Amino acid sequence: MATDLDTGLLRAFVTVLRAGSINRAASGLARTQPALSQQIRKLEEHVGQTLLLRSPRGIVPTMAGAALLPYAERILALTDELVPGCGAGEQDEDRCYHIGLIEDVVGARLVTVLSDFIAAHPRWQLSITVASTTRLGELLAVGELDLIIADPAWPLGLTPRWQVSCPLLWAGLTTLDLTTSTLPLVLFAAPCLWRDISLASLQQAGVAWRCVFESANLQAVQVALQAGLGISALLAGTLPAGVQVLRHEHLPDLPPVQLALYTRDGAESGVEQLSRLFYREISGLSLRVEPVGASYP
Repeated sequence: MATDLDTGLLRAFVTVLRAGSINRAASGLARTQPALSQQIRKLEEHVGQTLLLRSPRGIVPTMAGAALLPYAERILALTDELVPGCGAGEQDEDRCYHIGLIEDVVGARLVTVLSDFIAAHPRWQLSITVASTTRLGELLAVGELDLIIADPAWPLGLTPRWQVSCPLLWAGLTTLDLTTSTLPLVLFAAPCLWRDISLASLQQAGVAWRCVFESANLQAVQVALQAGLGISALLAGTLPAGVQVLRHEHLPDLPPVQLALYTRDGAESGVEQLSRLFYREISGLSLRVEPVGASYP
């Protein structure tokens, strides 16, 4: 027989991971450390698996904990949206919010954000623009966009609402021979920060490479990887089916990249809700790969 999960236990679990320690989480939730630890134990008993481990970096998720995290965050986000209005979404006036995203953010995370937002506010509409960081910054500055997620390395002259560090990973088919004299690369067309980072890392490591495919389009790069043409540097959430994270002695570690969210001046409450939903999905990606211990500003 199915049993319900207590959202209080889920909130304790998520807060501990975000804070990186029981002490900091207990302070943020205004609870004692023993009480919070007891909640974590109750959740682990409920799911039948260990969810958290202590490490030199603080509290980190086990594989089971990492798998539970995105579902816990989504449940809490929907709960937080519902409780203040108890179904007030059906009474919302019609309105449309305009969102700008760089292509790397478009994918499964966007689907989750949009579906959760529309579920809470069925009468609200969303308009999505996918473009370069510079173009999105221009549209935000003139008021044509309410919110953008972009690369903060480009000088937009704006202060982000939040910024998240995301792992950049080597990706390709596991059948590729990475010991060849020159590494076959699938590259994004310039200008592209991901391209610059990967090439600089290879040059610093003394690894020779050759470009076998180049495109400004993420989907085209993904198809080239699936075809086994070479390897590329991608965010974890953009790996297509069949393509795996590659780790090899010939591949240098890549530094993380930043994603930042900006909003226009005087943005309405709906923009704030979207900001929180995007933060949940994007920072969740970072936590599932490498704990960041961040919390929503």
